[in-house]
Amino acid sequence: MNFLVPAFLAGLAALAIPIAMHLRHREKGQPVRFPSLMFLEQLAIRTSKRQRITDWPLLALRALALALLVLAFARPFAVGNAAQQGAEAERAVVVLLDRSLSMGHADVWPAALDSARRIVRELGPNDRAALVLFDEDAEVAQPLTTDRTTLDALLAGATPGTRGTRYVSALRVARSVLLDAPSVPAEVVVITDLQRSGVAGLVGLELPARVTVRAVSVAATDRGNVSLAGVDVRRVADAERTRLAVQARVMARDLDAPRTVNARLEIDGRASGEQPVQLPVDGERLVSFEPVPLPAGRVRGRIVLDSDRLAADDTFHFALAGEDALPVVLLASDDAQRNETLFTERALVIGRAPTVRVTRTRPGALDASAVRDAGLVFVWDTPLSASETGALDAFVTAGGGAVVVVGRRLAEQGASVPLGVVTVDGTADRFADRGGSFGELRTDHPLFAAFRESPGALTGARFLRYARAVPTAGSDVLARFDDGLPAVLESRRGAGRVITLLAPLDTRTGDLPLQPAFLPLLRRLVLYGSGHEAAPLWQESGQTWALPRALREVVVTTPSGDLLRPAATDSLGAAVPLTERGIYAAYQGVVSGDPSLTVAVNAPATESDLTPVDARELLVGVAIAETDGTAAAGPGTEVEREKRQGWWRWLLGLAVLLLLAETLLANRGWRARAARLTVATGSPTGTEKALP
Repeated sequence: MNFLVPAFLAGLAALAIPIAMHLRHREKGQPVRFPSLMFLEQLAIRTSKRQRITDWPLLALRALALALLVLAFARPFAVGNAAQQGAEAERAVVVLLDRSLSMGHADVWPAALDSARRIVRELGPNDRAALVLFDEDAEVAQPLTTDRTTLDALLAGATPGTRGTRYVSALRVARSVLLDAPSVPAEVVVITDLQRSGVAGLVGLELPARVTVRAVSVAATDRGNVSLAGVDVRRVADAERTRLAVQARVMARDLDAPRTVNARLEIDGRASGEQPVQLPVDGERLVSFEPVPLPAGRVRGRIVLDSDRLAADDTFHFALAGEDALPVVLLASDDAQRNETLFTERALVIGRAPTVRVTRTRPGALDASAVRDAGLVFVWDTPLSASETGALDAFVTAGGGAVVVVGRRLAEQGASVPLGVVTVDGTADRFADRGGSFGELRTDHPLFAAFRESPGALTGARFLRYARAVPTAGSDVLARFDDGLPAVLESRRGAGRVITLLAPLDTRTGDLPLQPAFLPLLRRLVLYGSGHEAAPLWQESGQTWALPRALREVVVTTPSGDLLRPAATDSLGAAVPLTERGIYAAYQGVVSGDPSLTVAVNAPATESDLTPVDARELLVGVAIAETDGTAAAGPGTEVEREKRQGWWRWLLGLAVLLLLAETLLANRGWRARAARLTVATGSPTGTEKALP
């Protein structure tokens, strides 16, 4: 037996009230006046002080009624009976086992498995349990079942992964699992190290009222950890060849004392350097390795630290292209134009990562073979034939880029502009006002984003003559001259883009090549026009690797050695989910030779912080739905069990009946009957007088 409001049991002390009333009762004699005592016999009367209970039935009724009132207000319910019902009734238990990277700590994962096995052993004979493994996503390893052997086997085969923690995905999957048991009490048990980064996104989650959630913390007591937080790789050119300069960031958290660890660099599987790192108790240190020769082809590297209790974050992978060259085809009419293209050609080859490799082509030689390996085609003020236009159009539609420079030849000859982005209507001469300038720039566009803070670097250039053009439908004007005429336009064609320049890039009709902004502008023009974005050195697990649409029949090798064949659509390339740490490689057709693309995958840096949060934060922002009447009888909470039993109503009714019986007994007992004494009055009629 248990009570919902046990404080009311203090009212049992009121039982002393009726007992005290009974014990304080006194027999009081009333004197009766007689004219004479001569005719009465004198008897000796012995009196004593009487202080004892004389009416036990009435006292028992009053005390029992009062006790029943106190018990009714204390709201009793049967614990033993509810527990027995709970043992016989069915429950649904969902075990959420965290398998994120931080759970791979040497002290954490064994404790997590032991906790999960203990929960399985404590299940009742009719209870059903489910197992959900989660990190950033959640996977139902076993739906609700009564088979304890299957659950134990799944726990034996579970291993920590390489991804981050996200509790909201696990709770959502648990809610869907419980749809298979809509009318039984349910419990969700989260076994985790309570990673702080995992509580994001819980606001707005709603759970049924019949579901209770509790967390089993298996956080490590020794949270000291050393991890690799990032890497920086630079290409360094010397007189002989290009070298790689690698620098890593090493992070220390909650160490018991400063320590020294060794960091080793490996390039394409070969040891390429080792450096000691002196670490503080908390903080970051940079470690730089001696530059190593840049290998041919794509580079796969990693940095390895001395292992600690969490070994999964002691290795950091990175990948980059070897030479990383961007082929550009420059289409110019004849050798006489070399003076016009001189500044542009020299500006294109300046810079690295990527390096630009320019191939000059004469009109009439532009075909599919000329642009097969190109990333961008530069059409320099030259009309194209029908076949050249078809080859260029196919190249751009397939994902390539084109930059069309409209100069005096296309403007004066009235020739059609390649790819038909604009319609030319003569030239605009600005000799009278000493040249025009850029009047409007879209600095929010990626092409001009570098000049957002200093647009004057471009608006200071002067142009004496430029083409007067009208944009065609579908063209987006990115810059205008100060007279309102378009200066730079962009249009999309298939998967590629076409950029049309009406601003002169030579020194005969403008001074833009002499401005400091010329080099960064031209480089952004090539990189944006070709769609070339610097590939990141690594990505985090849980992200998606988007492959270019140009790759067909892609075969991807995973770090574990599995082969994937992701499907591509007509508008988008294939996408590969990154679920493992290490190097992914993409091949076209067959897995042989140097891969077309590579990507390195590392665990999220937040997983290296082992500081746990309060378990109560798991339910911060989680809404509890109103009871919908689907919950069946079962053990449940104390409030639910008390409401189902409702003993207080019966106790209150019985107390009322006892009080009624007490009233009847008090009115009919010996205390209700007056003791009558019959005496002679001396009246001749012989009347009698009753005395109390």
